[in-house]
Amino acid sequence: MEHPEAKLADLGTTVRKMLALECPAVREIRQARTEFLQEIAVRNTAATRRPRHGRLLLLAGAMAASTVALWTWTRLPVTFQVGVLSVPGRPGDLVRATGKTPEPLRFSDGSALVLREGGRLRVLATEARGARVLLEDGTVDVAVAPARLGKKQWRFEAGPFSVLVTGTRFKLSYRALDQTFGLATQEGQVVVSGACLRGPTPVGAGARLDQSCPAKQLPSFRTTDPSGPSPAVRESTDLALMPASPPRSGAWRELLAAGRLQDGLRAAERANFARVCQTATSKELLMLADAARLFEHTARAVTALRVLRQRFPSSAEASTAAFTLGRIAFEQKHAYVEAVGWFATYLREQPSGPLMGDSVGRLMEARLRAGDQASAHLDAERYLRRFPEGPYASEARGILSK
Repeated sequence: MEHPEAKLADLGTTVRKMLALECPAVREIRQARTEFLQEIAVRNTAATRRPRHGRLLLLAGAMAASTVALWTWTRLPVTFQVGVLSVPGRPGDLVRATGKTPEPLRFSDGSALVLREGGRLRVLATEARGARVLLEDGTVDVAVAPARLGKKQWRFEAGPFSVLVTGTRFKLSYRALDQTFGLATQEGQVVVSGACLRGPTPVGAGARLDQSCPAKQLPSFRTTDPSGPSPAVRESTDLALMPASPPRSGAWRELLAAGRLQDGLRAAERANFARVCQTATSKELLMLADAARLFEHTARAVTALRVLRQRFPSSAEASTAAFTLGRIAFEQKHAYVEAVGWFATYLREQPSGPLMGDSVGRLMEARLRAGDQASAHLDAERYLRRFPEGPYASEARGILSK
């Protein structure tokens, strides 16, 4: 009969091999964990006839291995699938409900979204505790599963509004044309922030919040070469308010890390926004830009993104900044020639990057609106060759039909 210590060693080797695979699919980890626990049950049954010290060693090994497996599983970012065919989703891709049938998104933590007809959204980022979702237009039904371990943190953005969620059910709607926002909570509670709200506003079960945030006159910017160093941008001074006492210099960093984007943006302004941009990391600059876009401080967003590209020119974040600058030029400034330059810059820097498909689609739209139909035609062909069923496929076919 094999000695208990030898079996324990074999068990440890098996666990190490499982962890070394670093499988990104939560489903496979759960399956491996189930098989592992079944194996433990079989060995425990056989161990009842063994000496006490052998059973204790086997039990200790099982507990240690289970702890390691659980720790690994809880640190993996959530994954998601899109549509009735459950196509694996990628952060950054556009999800559009084009037909009469709603478009579902299912997440590995048990959460689910249902995008209604005509809606557009993107899952901007995922992490172990939740995801960050941008609703560009339309209505989405949200069901965030309650946390089993630790705390969840989901964030939904819609124009100048932000919704912080920890586990609840609600319906969120946003009309980009007039920046009309609506939220109806069915279970739990969410916290809504926005440039036209006095402060973070809790919305409990059964309550509803409707708000319209009229668009402000946006400043114009001149760009000579979107892919190169930027000219100086005059920064707006409409952010609030010098405090009664000087704040701590690193307060903005702590607030951004905690997800308090509006407070982090204000703290960065009080600490001298230009100086903050010269000390922030590339990821922090993206967060500052997101906060500025969310609360309608477009000049600050452009400043943070341009500084990011100057300070971290070869990073993936710099390419993401180019894509975001293209979005700002297209959606907020209606500067379609400038948008073409930025989307083309992203594709040149990240030809196989996570935002590649979206960049080709947006480049096609920007060129069409800029009056360059010949180039838009080529982009449409390029898009359909790579993404025949992608979210911009209908626009591409429409361009090719003319």
